[in-house]
Amino acid sequence: MMLVTGATGFLGSALVDLAVRRGLEVRAAVRDAGRARALLPAGTDVVVADLGDVDALTRAARGCTGVLHLAGSVGHSPEETRRVNVDGTRSVLSAAAAAGVRRFVYTSSSAAIMDADGLLAEEPVGPPALTDAYSVSKAEAEAVVLAAPGIEAMVVNPVNVYGPSPQGPHSYNGLFLAAARGEVPAVVDATVGWVLAEDAALGHLLALEHGEPGRRYLLCGGTATFGHVLHAFAGHVGGERVRVLPPGSALGEDAGTFARRSEVYGRFPPVHVDDRDARALGFAPRGVDEGLALTAAWTGALR
Repeated sequence: MMLVTGATGFLGSALVDLAVRRGLEVRAAVRDAGRARALLPAGTDVVVADLGDVDALTRAARGCTGVLHLAGSVGHSPEETRRVNVDGTRSVLSAAAAAGVRRFVYTSSSAAIMDADGLLAEEPVGPPALTDAYSVSKAEAEAVVLAAPGIEAMVVNPVNVYGPSPQGPHSYNGLFLAAARGEVPAVVDATVGWVLAEDAALGHLLALEHGEPGRRYLLCGGTATFGHVLHAFAGHVGGERVRVLPPGSALGEDAGTFARRSEVYGRFPPVHVDDRDARALGFAPRGVDEGLALTAAWTGALR
Protein backbone atom coordinates (compact mmCIF):
# COMPACT_ATOMS: atom_id res chain seq x y z
CA MET A 1 0.00 0.00 0.00
CA MET A 2 1.22 3.50 -0.88
CA LEU A 3 -0.05 6.74 0.59
CA VAL A 4 -0.46 9.69 -1.80
CA THR A 5 -0.90 13.27 -0.63
CA GLY A 6 -2.21 15.80 -3.11
CA ALA A 7 -4.16 12.98 -4.75
CA THR A 8 -6.90 15.26 -6.08
CA GLY A 9 -4.40 17.66 -7.66
CA PHE A 10 -3.49 17.78 -11.33
CA LEU A 11 -0.44 15.50 -11.09
CA GLY A 12 -1.60 13.59 -8.02
CA SER A 13 -4.80 12.40 -9.66
CA ALA A 14 -2.82 11.24 -12.71
CA LEU A 15 -0.49 9.33 -10.39
CA VAL A 16 -3.34 7.61 -8.54
CA ASP A 17 -5.02 6.71 -11.83
CA LEU A 18 -1.82 5.19 -13.21
CA ALA A 19 -1.04 3.29 -10.01
CA VAL A 20 -4.52 1.76 -9.81
CA ARG A 21 -4.39 0.79 -13.49
CA ARG A 22 -1.12 -1.01 -12.70
CA GLY A 23 -2.79 -2.98 -9.92
CA LEU A 24 -1.15 -1.14 -7.04
CA GLU A 25 -2.91 -0.43 -3.75
CA VAL A 26 -3.37 3.29 -3.16
CA ARG A 27 -4.52 5.27 -0.14
CA ALA A 28 -5.25 8.94 -0.84
CA ALA A 29 -4.86 11.52 1.94
CA VAL A 30 -7.26 14.35 1.07
CA ARG A 31 -9.16 17.25 2.63
CA ASP A 32 -12.48 16.60 0.84
CA ALA A 33 -13.46 12.93 0.76
CA GLY A 34 -16.53 13.48 -1.42
CA ARG A 35 -14.57 15.27 -4.11
CA ALA A 36 -11.85 12.63 -3.98
CA ARG A 37 -14.26 9.72 -4.40
CA ALA A 38 -15.86 11.43 -7.39
CA LEU A 39 -12.49 12.07 -9.04
CA LEU A 40 -10.32 9.06 -8.17
CA PRO A 41 -10.71 5.54 -9.57
CA ALA A 42 -12.68 2.84 -7.80
CA GLY A 43 -10.51 0.89 -5.40
CA THR A 44 -8.72 3.95 -4.03
CA ASP A 45 -8.76 4.02 -0.22
CA VAL A 46 -9.70 7.62 0.65
CA VAL A 47 -8.86 9.11 4.06
CA VAL A 48 -9.17 12.66 5.35
CA ALA A 49 -5.92 14.19 6.60
CA ASP A 50 -4.83 17.82 6.44
CA LEU A 51 -1.16 18.70 6.04
CA GLY A 52 -1.24 20.47 9.39
CA ASP A 53 -2.58 17.44 11.27
CA VAL A 54 0.33 15.10 12.00
CA ASP A 55 -1.85 12.67 13.96
CA ALA A 56 -4.30 12.25 11.07
CA LEU A 57 -1.42 11.87 8.63
CA THR A 58 0.17 9.24 10.88
CA ARG A 59 -3.07 7.26 10.96
CA ALA A 60 -3.28 7.54 7.17
CA ALA A 61 0.30 6.28 6.75
CA ARG A 62 -0.08 3.21 8.99
CA GLY A 63 0.19 0.00 7.00
CA CYS A 64 1.84 1.73 4.05
CA THR A 65 5.30 0.84 2.78
CA GLY A 66 5.72 4.07 0.82
CA VAL A 67 4.54 7.68 0.84
CA LEU A 68 4.39 9.87 -2.27
CA HIS A 69 4.05 13.46 -1.10
CA LEU A 70 2.66 15.55 -3.96
CA ALA A 71 0.57 18.11 -2.07
CA GLY A 72 1.88 21.60 -2.60
CA SER A 73 1.08 25.26 -3.20
CA VAL A 74 1.77 27.49 -6.19
CA GLY A 75 0.44 30.96 -6.90
CA HIS A 76 -0.57 31.79 -3.32
CA SER A 77 0.98 34.28 -0.89
CA PRO A 78 4.64 33.69 0.08
CA GLU A 79 3.55 32.84 3.61
CA GLU A 80 0.93 30.31 2.50
CA THR A 81 3.28 28.83 -0.08
CA ARG A 82 5.99 28.24 2.53
CA ARG A 83 3.51 26.91 5.09
CA VAL A 84 2.22 24.28 2.68
CA ASN A 85 5.43 23.40 0.88
CA VAL A 86 7.88 23.41 3.80
CA ASP A 87 5.91 22.99 7.01
CA GLY A 88 3.50 20.58 5.32
CA THR A 89 6.40 18.46 4.09
CA ARG A 90 7.82 18.31 7.63
CA SER A 91 4.42 17.11 8.86
CA VAL A 92 4.16 14.35 6.26
CA LEU A 93 7.75 13.23 6.93
CA SER A 94 7.07 13.09 10.69
CA ALA A 95 3.92 11.10 10.11
CA ALA A 96 5.65 8.66 7.78
CA ALA A 97 8.43 8.07 10.31
CA ALA A 98 5.96 7.61 13.17
CA ALA A 99 3.98 5.09 11.11
CA GLY A 100 7.09 3.08 10.23
CA VAL A 101 6.95 3.81 6.50
CA ARG A 102 10.10 2.64 4.71
CA ARG A 103 10.14 4.69 1.48
CA PHE A 104 9.32 8.36 0.86
CA VAL A 105 9.17 10.26 -2.46
CA TYR A 106 8.82 14.03 -2.39
CA THR A 107 7.53 15.91 -5.41
CA SER A 108 9.69 18.98 -5.77
CA SER A 109 10.14 20.99 -8.97
CA SER A 110 12.81 21.72 -11.54
CA ALA A 111 12.44 25.32 -10.30
CA ALA A 112 14.19 24.25 -7.08
CA ILE A 113 17.41 23.20 -8.81
CA MET A 114 17.87 25.38 -11.91
CA ASP A 115 21.11 27.35 -11.71
CA ALA A 116 22.01 30.73 -13.21
CA ASP A 117 23.19 29.07 -16.45
CA GLY A 118 19.81 27.38 -16.98
CA LEU A 119 21.15 23.94 -16.07
CA LEU A 120 18.73 21.42 -14.59
CA ALA A 121 20.83 18.63 -13.12
CA GLU A 122 20.11 15.90 -10.61
CA GLU A 123 23.41 16.83 -8.99
CA PRO A 124 23.35 20.64 -9.28
CA VAL A 125 26.56 22.41 -10.22
CA GLY A 126 25.58 25.85 -8.92
CA PRO A 127 23.10 27.16 -6.33
CA PRO A 128 19.43 27.57 -7.24
CA ALA A 129 18.86 30.72 -9.25
CA LEU A 130 15.10 31.21 -8.96
CA THR A 131 14.11 33.37 -6.01
CA ASP A 132 10.30 33.50 -6.22
CA ALA A 133 8.38 32.11 -3.23
CA TYR A 134 7.41 28.85 -4.92
CA SER A 135 10.94 27.97 -6.10
CA VAL A 136 12.56 28.89 -2.77
CA SER A 137 10.01 26.91 -0.77
CA LYS A 138 10.52 23.83 -2.92
CA ALA A 139 14.30 24.03 -2.49
CA GLU A 140 13.90 24.35 1.27
CA ALA A 141 11.53 21.39 1.42
CA GLU A 142 13.98 19.31 -0.64
CA ALA A 143 16.68 19.95 1.95
CA VAL A 144 14.34 18.80 4.70
CA VAL A 145 13.54 15.58 2.84
CA LEU A 146 17.09 14.71 1.84
CA ALA A 147 18.31 15.17 5.42
CA ALA A 148 15.51 13.12 7.00
CA PRO A 149 16.85 10.33 9.25
CA GLY A 150 15.42 6.84 9.51
CA ILE A 151 13.58 6.74 6.18
CA GLU A 152 14.60 6.02 2.58
CA ALA A 153 13.74 9.41 1.10
CA MET A 154 14.08 10.58 -2.49
CA VAL A 155 13.10 13.68 -4.45
CA VAL A 156 11.59 13.86 -7.93
CA ASN A 157 11.82 17.12 -9.87
CA PRO A 158 9.22 17.34 -12.64
CA VAL A 159 9.60 20.13 -15.17
CA ASN A 160 6.45 21.91 -16.45
CA VAL A 161 3.69 19.30 -16.29
CA TYR A 162 0.86 19.20 -18.82
CA GLY A 163 -1.38 16.71 -20.61
CA PRO A 164 -4.27 14.40 -19.74
CA SER A 165 -5.24 14.19 -16.08
CA PRO A 166 -8.42 13.07 -14.31
CA GLN A 167 -8.65 16.59 -12.86
CA GLY A 168 -9.25 18.00 -16.33
CA PRO A 169 -7.56 20.78 -18.32
CA HIS A 170 -5.89 22.64 -15.46
CA SER A 171 -2.26 23.61 -14.79
CA TYR A 172 -0.39 24.36 -18.03
CA ASN A 173 -3.29 22.89 -20.02
CA GLY A 174 -5.31 25.87 -18.88
CA LEU A 175 -2.67 28.18 -20.34
CA PHE A 176 -2.67 26.22 -23.62
CA LEU A 177 -6.44 26.53 -23.99
CA ALA A 178 -6.64 30.17 -22.91
CA ALA A 179 -3.89 31.12 -25.35
CA ALA A 180 -5.61 29.22 -28.18
CA ARG A 181 -8.82 31.13 -27.41
CA GLY A 182 -6.96 34.45 -27.64
CA GLU A 183 -7.34 35.14 -23.92
CA VAL A 184 -3.61 35.40 -23.10
CA PRO A 185 -2.13 38.78 -24.12
CA ALA A 186 1.43 37.46 -24.38
CA VAL A 187 4.08 35.09 -23.05
CA VAL A 188 7.84 35.36 -22.84
CA ASP A 189 9.62 32.99 -25.21
CA ALA A 190 11.68 31.22 -22.55
CA THR A 191 13.02 27.72 -23.18
CA VAL A 192 11.92 25.34 -20.41
CA GLY A 193 11.35 21.65 -19.82
CA TRP A 194 8.01 19.91 -20.39
CA VAL A 195 6.66 16.52 -19.30
CA LEU A 196 3.32 14.77 -19.71
CA ALA A 197 1.45 14.18 -16.45
CA GLU A 198 1.22 10.43 -17.02
CA ASP A 199 4.95 10.22 -17.73
CA ALA A 200 5.74 12.24 -14.59
CA ALA A 201 3.46 9.90 -12.65
CA LEU A 202 5.40 6.91 -13.93
CA GLY A 203 8.64 8.61 -12.86
CA HIS A 204 7.27 8.77 -9.32
CA LEU A 205 6.50 5.05 -9.30
CA LEU A 206 9.95 4.23 -10.66
CA ALA A 207 11.56 6.33 -7.93
CA LEU A 208 9.45 4.69 -5.24
CA GLU A 209 10.34 1.19 -6.42
CA HIS A 210 13.93 1.58 -7.62
CA GLY A 211 15.23 4.97 -6.48
CA GLU A 212 18.31 5.36 -4.34
CA PRO A 213 17.75 7.12 -1.01
CA GLY A 214 19.15 10.62 -0.84
CA ARG A 215 18.98 11.24 -4.58
CA ARG A 216 17.01 13.46 -6.94
CA TYR A 217 15.39 12.30 -10.17
CA LEU A 218 14.62 14.89 -12.86
CA LEU A 219 11.47 14.13 -14.88
CA CYS A 220 11.64 15.80 -18.29
CA GLY A 221 10.20 14.85 -21.68
CA GLY A 222 12.11 17.54 -23.57
CA THR A 223 12.74 21.27 -23.79
CA ALA A 224 10.94 23.85 -25.93
CA THR A 225 10.07 27.53 -25.83
CA PHE A 226 6.72 28.75 -24.59
CA GLY A 227 6.09 30.12 -28.06
CA HIS A 228 6.72 26.76 -29.75
CA VAL A 229 4.49 24.91 -27.31
CA LEU A 230 1.57 27.35 -27.49
CA HIS A 231 1.74 27.75 -31.26
CA ALA A 232 1.96 23.99 -31.81
CA PHE A 233 -1.03 23.40 -29.54
CA ALA A 234 -2.99 26.15 -31.28
CA GLY A 235 -2.18 24.53 -34.61
CA HIS A 236 -3.64 21.22 -33.44
CA VAL A 237 -6.88 22.77 -32.17
CA GLY A 238 -7.28 25.52 -34.77
CA GLY A 239 -6.71 28.27 -32.22
CA GLU A 240 -5.11 31.69 -32.08
CA ARG A 241 -1.35 32.26 -32.03
CA VAL A 242 -0.29 34.04 -28.87
CA ARG A 243 2.00 37.08 -29.01
CA VAL A 244 5.53 36.05 -28.03
CA LEU A 245 7.95 38.45 -26.32
CA PRO A 246 11.74 37.99 -26.31
CA PRO A 247 13.46 36.56 -23.21
CA GLY A 248 13.97 39.21 -20.56
CA SER A 249 10.63 40.89 -21.27
CA ALA A 250 8.05 41.64 -18.60
CA LEU A 251 4.37 40.73 -18.80
CA GLY A 252 1.50 42.93 -17.71
CA GLU A 253 0.03 42.88 -14.23
CA ASP A 254 -2.90 40.76 -15.40
CA ALA A 255 -0.73 37.80 -16.46
CA GLY A 256 -1.91 34.49 -14.99
CA THR A 257 0.15 32.19 -12.79
CA PHE A 258 1.37 29.90 -15.56
CA ALA A 259 1.99 32.64 -18.11
CA ARG A 260 3.99 34.40 -15.39
CA ARG A 261 6.32 31.41 -15.21
CA SER A 262 7.47 32.26 -18.75
CA GLU A 263 8.54 35.68 -17.46
CA VAL A 264 10.41 34.10 -14.52
CA TYR A 265 12.34 31.68 -16.75
CA GLY A 266 12.89 34.34 -19.39
CA ARG A 267 15.38 36.08 -17.11
CA PHE A 268 17.81 33.17 -17.50
CA PRO A 269 19.57 31.30 -20.32
CA PRO A 270 17.64 28.51 -22.06
CA VAL A 271 17.08 25.50 -19.85
CA HIS A 272 19.25 22.45 -20.56
CA VAL A 273 18.92 19.11 -18.81
CA ASP A 274 21.03 16.41 -17.20
CA ASP A 275 18.59 13.63 -16.22
CA ARG A 276 20.83 10.58 -16.48
CA ASP A 277 19.74 9.13 -13.12
CA ALA A 278 16.05 9.19 -14.01
CA ARG A 279 16.81 7.60 -17.37
CA ALA A 280 18.81 4.89 -15.58
CA LEU A 281 15.64 4.00 -13.63
CA GLY A 282 13.93 3.27 -16.94
CA PHE A 283 12.23 6.65 -17.31
CA ALA A 284 11.48 7.04 -21.03
CA PRO A 285 8.98 9.90 -21.48
CA ARG A 286 7.32 11.00 -24.67
CA GLY A 287 8.72 14.06 -26.44
CA VAL A 288 7.15 17.51 -26.48
CA ASP A 289 5.59 17.41 -29.95
CA GLU A 290 4.07 13.96 -29.39
CA GLY A 291 2.78 15.11 -26.03
CA LEU A 292 1.18 18.24 -27.46
CA ALA A 293 -0.65 16.25 -30.14
CA LEU A 294 -1.94 13.85 -27.48
CA THR A 295 -3.00 16.75 -25.24
CA ALA A 296 -4.81 18.52 -28.06
CA ALA A 297 -6.76 15.35 -28.87
CA TRP A 298 -7.63 14.91 -25.19
CA THR A 299 -8.86 18.48 -24.73
CA GLY A 300 -10.95 18.13 -27.88
CA ALA A 301 -12.57 14.98 -26.48
CA LEU A 302 -13.51 16.90 -23.31
CA ARG A 303 -15.72 19.36 -25.22
